Amino acid sequence: MVLLRAFLIFFLLINFSNANDLLSYEKQSKISIKELAVNLKKSLKGVLKESGPIAAVEYCNIAALDITSDVSNKNNIFIKRTSLKLRNKNNMPDRWEIDVLNNFEKRKKNGENVMSLSYQAVYKDNNKSFYRYMKAIPTGKVCLTCHGSNIDPKLASKLSELYPDDNAYNYKLGDIRGAFSVKIPLPN
Repeated sequence: MVLLRAFLIFFLLINFSNANDLLSYEKQSKISIKELAVNLKKSLKGVLKESGPIAAVEYCNIAALDITSDVSNKNNIFIKRTSLKLRNKNNMPDRWEIDVLNNFEKRKKNGENVMSLSYQAVYKDNNKSFYRYMKAIPTGKVCLTCHGSNIDPKLASKLSELYPDDNAYNYKLGDIRGAFSVKIPLPN
């Protein structure tokens, strides 16, 4: 009985520690996503306002991955944007991300608010464990300039030039345009 009680206390302490770790990873993920979203939006809106949508697309083509990389390096995590309908092949979703994005679509269909869609899990890949977190990106009004169905012909031409395999269009306000995805390696 004493041995069972000691095991139970040990088990509860381990799980409490893991729960605190998960909360810490979740907080780190949310902070990093917010930082990335703010930096991308601020930069893109600035270029859009100053120089128009074609210049914004050219800027985004070069700067978005750099901004994302800066946030990853600063926060010592891996973060990216991904989607089921890609514009940039560098943002290709992995199997886990595809499953989560499909789950987000189902949840949206069932009435959940896109702004609140997120998912987290501990995931094993090649005998390594990772904390994974995703947050849906809702399609806003400004997004429709480059991701909607009525894209200016000159802008559409520039998008085709920069992204020959582009599928990130025909979105409507409130659609799930993609998600932020965070991956944090866990200690073994």
